[in-house]
Amino acid sequence: MSSSAMPQRNQAIVLPVKAARISASTRWMVGAIGLVLLLLASLLVPRYASDPARFPVTNVDVLGTLDYTDRASLRQLIEPHTANGFYALDIDKIRSAVEAMPWVAQAHISRIWPGRVAVEVEEHEPAARWNDNSLISKRLERFAPSQLQRDSDRYAQWREIFRDLPKLSGASGRHETVLDDFRRYDRELELFDVTVRSLDEDKRHSQTLTLSNDVTVRLGYQDRDLRFARFLDVYERLVTPQNDKPLRFDMRYSNGFALKKG
Repeated sequence: MSSSAMPQRNQAIVLPVKAARISASTRWMVGAIGLVLLLLASLLVPRYASDPARFPVTNVDVLGTLDYTDRASLRQLIEPHTANGFYALDIDKIRSAVEAMPWVAQAHISRIWPGRVAVEVEEHEPAARWNDNSLISKRLERFAPSQLQRDSDRYAQWREIFRDLPKLSGASGRHETVLDDFRRYDRELELFDVTVRSLDEDKRHSQTLTLSNDVTVRLGYQDRDLRFARFLDVYERLVTPQNDKPLRFDMRYSNGFALKKG
């Protein structure tokens, strides 16, 4: 008999071992411990991270070109907010505080690890004076810098700085409309190489223009576009020959206008 046909003796038989079952009480205990650890972490980690001694704000970087906003005043405004530390810093509160400054149009606040705060400021670009105590930006926003308040010790200095801006006046809430009208009139007068120096609108929305060549044009509150077009039609015949002498046009007549010299 060949060796291959002989019966095999002492051959081990391996049976699968059934995994030990975890009791329900053990699973409950493990879950409870995990929940306790999670709760502790949620309480301790924020407290640890918000500790200003461990994670202080080391520097405030003011970015952007500032022509009118004082950098020192800006940093002084932000400084109280940094006392809570880097991670506890309230970005929204800082942004609101910075954007409340008269010259600030928009502010972007960001954290730079490990301890720097970047403040990027975009200032208003003044397009016109409004009612002699505030300005209108190129975005049609009205703002009132402290320098233009009459009780400011720099009032006269800042009035001179903005002296060349067009002077607009009108009722509260009318600044956007008046600025739009000013831009339209000014654009149409480019043909004659003159500009609008001031545009005054009263409570009835009656408008009066003063041009750079000392010509005054009363348009009233009705059919202003038609009346202004009529003024442009007679400009070369009646204004140009006067060589910049003061003239006063009253365009409020239905079929004509009145002209007064001097």
